[in-house]
Amino acid sequence: MINKSITLKATTYKYPTKDERKVINKQIPKIAHFNVKYNPALFDYFFQNKPLDKAQQEEDVFWWANCFNNKLGKLRETYVYLQTHYLRLQNVQDWNTEKHYTNQFLLEYYIEIFYYFYFSVRDVLGQLINVTQNLKCEEDKIRFNQEFIKKIPSEEIKIALTEFIESTKDSYNIRNAFNHRFTPTLIDNRAQQRIKQEGRKTAYFPAKEIKIEQFIKDIDNLMQQLKLLMDKLTPLIK
Repeated sequence: MINKSITLKATTYKYPTKDERKVINKQIPKIAHFNVKYNPALFDYFFQNKPLDKAQQEEDVFWWANCFNNKLGKLRETYVYLQTHYLRLQNVQDWNTEKHYTNQFLLEYYIEIFYYFYFSVRDVLGQLINVTQNLKCEEDKIRFNQEFIKKIPSEEIKIALTEFIESTKDSYNIRNAFNHRFTPTLIDNRAQQRIKQEGRKTAYFPAKEIKIEQFIKDIDNLMQQLKLLMDKLTPLIK
């Protein structure tokens, strides 16, 4: 099976249908967006007599909110695609077909993309908070962690972000594995060593595997945690 080669034809790649989207849209948590008014910095500076720093800050809030909302849209669409292929696999009658292998491949692909977009959404949120809370952190120095959260003057935002980090920390480890380590959706067939009491080493092949259902469960939890966070933040960030 390790050396088995499967060719997937383009005809087996199918976008989510209207009916599939209807089913999945019912289960996606309604995650709030930021609704920020656009205030051009130059207009406010020249015609509203606002200090330049204040005018620039207010415009930056709009653009970071826009960036966040766009990322959130991509995350939502990725969720639709991965759930589409997951649900298709649940209804497979014949597992040894090109359609099955295509859905399996695309499901694993969108799972990996989901973790990328999810934590990208989180990091862009950090940029937005940096501007709205006037933290004055350099854009390329911001790390969405407890040290960053400690700098936030708003206790409500600080508590909400701390709870969010705590509830998603295990998932962040999965993201790191996708980015930097052995791909979690692959079966790990690497040989391992075991040292017996007499000091002799033996090799064994554990074939470690994380079931797809575990990823789906984790992803559903991540979407719910993001919804809870945004419900708390949207009234505070305008």
